[in-house]
Amino acid sequence: MKAIISPYFEDHGPLQMLYRGHFVKHYDVEHRGKQIYLGLIDAECSIEVASMPELGESNLHESILFVHDAKYIDYLQSAWENWSKMPNSSTEILPNISPNRHIDRFNEHPVALAGWYIGDAAAPIGENTWRNALGSASAAIAAASRLKGGELSVYALCRPSGHHACQDMAMGMCFLNNVAIAAQVLRQQFRRVAILDIDMHHGNGTQQIFDRRDDVLTVSIHGDPSNFYPFYSGFEPETGSEKGEGFNVNLPLPAGTNEISYLDALDTAGNKILEFGAEALIVATGFDTFKDDPLGCFELESCSYYAIGKMIRSLKLPTLFVQEGGYFVPALRENVRQMVVGFESI
Repeated sequence: MKAIISPYFEDHGPLQMLYRGHFVKHYDVEHRGKQIYLGLIDAECSIEVASMPELGESNLHESILFVHDAKYIDYLQSAWENWSKMPNSSTEILPNISPNRHIDRFNEHPVALAGWYIGDAAAPIGENTWRNALGSASAAIAAASRLKGGELSVYALCRPSGHHACQDMAMGMCFLNNVAIAAQVLRQQFRRVAILDIDMHHGNGTQQIFDRRDDVLTVSIHGDPSNFYPFYSGFEPETGSEKGEGFNVNLPLPAGTNEISYLDALDTAGNKILEFGAEALIVATGFDTFKDDPLGCFELESCSYYAIGKMIRSLKLPTLFVQEGGYFVPALRENVRQMVVGFESI
C-alpha cells in the first residue's frame, strides 16, 4: 500500500483542551504521528511526503474551497496573526464566548470570530495551526489523486484530523475536513463515493457537509452520542435531508462494545455501501476504539483492526484510508500495522 504523509505529521500539537470542565494537556500529541508513521513502515507501505501548496487562498486546491466556506478559510489563515496583535492575548485561540440560539449577529473582533468559527474548546488555534491543517488536507488530496490514477489502496497520514470540521467551523481537534475534501477529488472520476467513518466519535462535520447530497454516502460507526461526544449529532434518525435523504447512515454503539458487536455493525455498514453502488471508498480511520484509549469507550484489541481491515477489503473497492483519531500512543504503531496488513491479507 502507498502512504502519503503530511509534511507536518510530527509537529507540536495544541497545548491544552477543555475536557469535562477541566483544562488538560491536549491529547493530539506529536508522538501520535511518529507511531502511526512507524506502523505504516512496519506494514511495508511505500511512503511519500505530500507537497504543500502556497498558503494564500488563490493557490488553495479547489476541493478545499468547494467543501469549506471561503470566509472560514480566510479566518483560519489570518486568525493567529490578528489574535496575537491584541493586548494580553493568549498563546492559543480559544473562544470565551460563542453564539448560541439567541445570538446571530456577526462581529469581526478577534474574540467574536473565535466564538463564531471554533465550535468547542478542543480545537485551539495556534501559530502553526493553519499550516498543519493545510498539510493534512494536502496529504488527503494527494492520496485521493493516487486513487484516481489507478492505485487500489492508499493511506493518508493526516494530523490534525478532520472529520469534526464542518463547512464553516472547527471543532474536536479538526480544522479542515480531510475526508470530505478527498471525496470531492474522487468525485471528479467516480460517480458515487462512500465514506465509512470508523473513528470512536461521530463524524459530525462530514455528515453536515454532505447532508443534502446523494452522490456521497456517509456511514459512521461510533459511540452513542446520547452520552458521548459530540452529543448533538450521530443519532440513527439522522438520515440526510432534501436530495440527500437516505444517504447518511449512523450506527451508534454502546460503551463497552467488543470486537464481535463492532464487526456486526461493520457488516451492516458494508452492506449499505454496496447497496449504494459505491465506486470508491474513503475510510475515516480512527484507533480511539482501542480498549485503552483515553477518549474512547469501546473494547477493541489490536488484533481487532486486522479483522476490520480484512472486512473493508472484502468490499472490493478502491480504498483511501484517511487518519483520524487514536490517542493511546503505545498501541498506535501496532494498531495501524494490523489494519493495513488485514486489508492486504485477501
